Amino acid sequence: MFYFVTLFNVPAAAEETFVRGLGRGGPWLEQVRRITPALVGADLLRHQSWPVFLCHDIWTAPEGYAQACGSQAVRQLLDARKQMAASSFEIGGFIFPKLTETAGVSNARWPQTWPGRPAGWLSTEQLEDELFDAAVQATRENASATLAALARIDAYFAKDGRSMSEKQHRESLLELLRLLRPHLAELLAEPSSLS
Repeated sequence: MFYFVTLFNVPAAAEETFVRGLGRGGPWLEQVRRITPALVGADLLRHQSWPVFLCHDIWTAPEGYAQACGSQAVRQLLDARKQMAASSFEIGGFIFPKLTETAGVSNARWPQTWPGRPAGWLSTEQLEDELFDAAVQATRENASATLAALARIDAYFAKDGRSMSEKQHRESLLELLRLLRPHLAELLAEPSSLS
């Protein structure tokens, strides 16, 4: 996967139009995806105090992004997105660092205090979305190497979790995410739980 990050400064009066146009399910994303399947999705985050937005485009690979940018239609849509803001700044493209993984489970060393607790700013729905995205990515990249982890995730969602508290559910989601994306799980855990 390849992630391209852009900051947008949006006038307060234009925020709702900007979010509706560029957010999940918005027309901008759908138009780009009709032109190129290389764009998997996009996240739009607003700064907690200012009308500054971070747009995080998720592409299948750096090559898919480069090929899409070679399309005049895609370039026009990228330019149209910039014109919706007062200003923009392209932070650039990012990939996850390559680490040696075995059987779909990280060989990274975790503090003895694990299991971690998800950070309070992260909703349960966002945590479920991150787990789903990680499972989809693992299936696309190397399903056979992550088969055991994917089986644990399937088994978790197949059981009746009504007797589980919200806190237990969130901790279970973070633990499952750790199987596929250990570094992301560490970032989404409360700092005090990793000390």
